[in-house]
Amino acid sequence: MQKAIFTGFLVLALSACSGGETDSTSTETPDPAATETVPTADGTEDVLVAGTDYNATTILNCGFDNAPPTQSCDAGVKRNWGDDGTTLVEVKKPDGFTRAIFFKGTEPYGADSAQADGSAGWDFKTTREGDQVTINFGPETYVIVDAFVEGG
Repeated sequence: MQKAIFTGFLVLALSACSGGETDSTSTETPDPAATETVPTADGTEDVLVAGTDYNATTILNCGFDNAPPTQSCDAGVKRNWGDDGTTLVEVKKPDGFTRAIFFKGTEPYGADSAQADGSAGWDFKTTREGDQVTINFGPETYVIVDAFVEGG
């Protein structure tokens, strides 16, 4: 009897844990209580992801040490971040550090760099394929879709 009760409890506990993962392509409407509306530079409004200062978060393809972008990195976007309406995408790298990538519209134009990690001398190159841009910053590669940058 105890074994049957324990098994039933285990099944309930496991079923409660399933479905917790989210997909960056989800079309679910965010819970209004979980977001905050903020004005943008162009007079429209955008939301913030609850508990963050990001307008949206996602998981994007990334690669390091000159490897193809087959890894997954968490990323957040701050739309209308600059006074001129520029956008900031912050990517959390596997080493725990964050790489900032700057956009004008959907075109990336630079990334943060430092003498300390050697990135100050790295080349910044981009290629576009449809609605996504691939950014090569030194040995790092990031693939970012336009909808993440612009919203929509």
